[in-house]
Amino acid sequence: MILIINICKEEMHTLEFVKPIEDILKKVEEPFTTMHYSKITKKDLDSSHRIIIAGTSLKDMSYSESKNKSKFKFLLSYNKPLLGICGGMQLLCMSYGCKLTKCQEIGLKSINFNAKFLGVGGLKEKSREVYELHNMGVKDDATLKKYFNVYAKTEVVQAVKHKHFKHYGVLFHPEVRNKDIILNFLRE
Repeated sequence: MILIINICKEEMHTLEFVKPIEDILKKVEEPFTTMHYSKITKKDLDSSHRIIIAGTSLKDMSYSESKNKSKFKFLLSYNKPLLGICGGMQLLCMSYGCKLTKCQEIGLKSINFNAKFLGVGGLKEKSREVYELHNMGVKDDATLKKYFNVYAKTEVVQAVKHKHFKHYGVLFHPEVRNKDIILNFLRE
């Protein structure tokens, strides 16, 4: 079972950021359950075989407030595949002490991958057009590089993979454009 973690503060945003991921999984008949991060239990984490943390709206940063950080401690020890999308990538990196930096990107953008990442990039396809919608990015510094390999960046980091776990993060939204990244993650 795939656990989709919803980090949206407003229910309406779930339709924009979570439902497209659910639709992708339904289309390939992949069993999943969706839960808001505030309601996840250890049992939910243990019974999942992979996790996708969906993004949320530009103005919603409630998931990153210090009162909510303890709800994401599991990211440090979850040893199954995980994909963090936008805010999900920010949470993944923040759980290791990485800092966020202001960076607004909205719309289509071409990014370059320095190596193969979830089936994209590499020698044959370095550039990929992605859909961006964020106000914050992960700071590219020594803390990030201690725990993650960077696979793509523009002014900010766009794609990472943890050095020891199959934990991936993308700042862009593959549920909008580049659904193949999510499908490739299902095979990890």
